[in-house]
Amino acid sequence: MMMRGAGGHHRHVMTAVLATTVALASSAVAQSPSSDTPEAFGPALKRWAAKHKATQAFVVVRHGSRIVYRSAIGDIDPKAPVHLASLSKAVTGACVATLIRDGKLAFDSTVSSALTSFIALHGKLRDTRLARATVAQLLTHRAGFGTKENDPASGPALFRYLKTNTAAAPPTPAFVIRVLDQRLPNHPGAKYVYSNTGYLALGAIIEEATGGEYAPHCRDAVLAPLGLTAELEPAWRVMWSYGGWRMTADDYLTFLDLFAAEDQRLGAAAKSWMLDPTGKAARGEFWYGLGVNVTKADGGGVMVRHFGSWDYDMSGAKDGVLQASFLTFAARQADGTSWFAYAAPRPAPDDNKPGEELARNLLTAYRAVRKWD
Repeated sequence: MMMRGAGGHHRHVMTAVLATTVALASSAVAQSPSSDTPEAFGPALKRWAAKHKATQAFVVVRHGSRIVYRSAIGDIDPKAPVHLASLSKAVTGACVATLIRDGKLAFDSTVSSALTSFIALHGKLRDTRLARATVAQLLTHRAGFGTKENDPASGPALFRYLKTNTAAAPPTPAFVIRVLDQRLPNHPGAKYVYSNTGYLALGAIIEEATGGEYAPHCRDAVLAPLGLTAELEPAWRVMWSYGGWRMTADDYLTFLDLFAAEDQRLGAAAKSWMLDPTGKAARGEFWYGLGVNVTKADGGGVMVRHFGSWDYDMSGAKDGVLQASFLTFAARQADGTSWFAYAAPRPAPDDNKPGEELARNLLTAYRAVRKWD
């Protein structure tokens, strides 16, 4: 998407396009890992990065609850925290799960009931169908919002907002209500349409349910019990609950253990809901759960994964020039093996085919490993 304004041009992409199948590609690159150890991940990343002109990239692999492999390309430290983009949605999803676990929220809570005080203070919703949309529909991208090209949370509305507001602060209530004050293209529950706006709304719902700020609460409720540290990306706190978190790959892979089929730390009700594909179909064999794409794994259990990307180039912003371009990807297998990949700049085109190729190549590397120690 390209926009031009008085201050310059703007380009944005923030997606979590999921691969349509777990079947392996037949390409020579994907079929030729260099070894039967975790070192197979390194060449898979290197060849992909060369093909797609990524000048900085890394992959971190976790197995048996410990990091077993790291590989980096360019001047980047795989142990340093990075901006997660849409991988942040899993933090928001897990945070919502803890509120449901603790009786402060329900999957069938409506937007109007979950944001009663917020709406009273900042204005009614134009579309009464959104008022009736549920937390479950927001979590699964089925609340009725449109495509990413028309996604107010990260599209033209954000561009206009950043002309007069800093990207370094969480979104103002005025921006949140402006984003939510729209006519829905779809009826809630009718179809899956990936939406940053839905997760923006969940950030406001978390604040109303807790009486506190989104990021500190989610950090305390979800990450601190795991011994993890994280913060919102300093330059992009405006992305908040749909794409704002910054974390190390090591910590993110530990965090993904919460989504294992057998893990009950998010609460039995939330986990049971996440593992049930009914009404959650997204694409192919995947359904969308608590901020992650879920699919059944061979031999039982589930595999979860998510893409993220942020590609932005804006001059004339309140902050001056805003630039970012990167891709993130994380996956966790049913046996607990997981990996996190980061690459910059984000490869074109804007259909995530390069991301899907990376996911297939890393999955091929995983399947080639016979010796983890």
